[in-house]
Amino acid sequence: MGVRQVGVSIALGVLGLVAAGASSSVAADTNDTPEQITGKAFRLERSYLVVVHAPVADVRKVLKSVAAAVGLGYGKYDQVAYTDAVGIEQFRPIEGSKAGAQKQISKQPTKAVSFSVPHDDAILQKALEAVYAAHSYEEPVIYVSEVWRTRSTNPDEQNPNRWWNQKSK
Repeated sequence: MGVRQVGVSIALGVLGLVAAGASSSVAADTNDTPEQITGKAFRLERSYLVVVHAPVADVRKVLKSVAAAVGLGYGKYDQVAYTDAVGIEQFRPIEGSKAGAQKQISKQPTKAVSFSVPHDDAILQKALEAVYAAHSYEEPVIYVSEVWRTRSTNPDEQNPNRWWNQKSK
């Protein structure tokens, strides 16, 4: 089974579990593909999920570079990305690296930045090139996954949980 098939199988398994516990407005059975799974207010579309480990000082520069290259659009919004809290990334340069072989493990405050792009190889390539152009590491840690993301099909105007229906305090 290839990587692509594994990702879809996992996504379908999760969607099946979610659908089983969700309201009857979500139609799903084992023969559905994710494109066929729709709800009252959403549909699914293929996309790439990119996760980049970036030193804290690089986060703004990386996001700015990627947004300039591909917009980071998601529906009627742009600049859509997620940045985790600070964690510690560790690494040790080995022979052949720009830093040369080192005995000690280095530790660097880092954030994980994630964003999705449409399932289009040319757009993904532009996004990755933008990361490499802005990132300070010789070998940035970047993960790319094929995923399904939701897209709104109905603004659900009457839903009291939507921000535009919230009463000011």
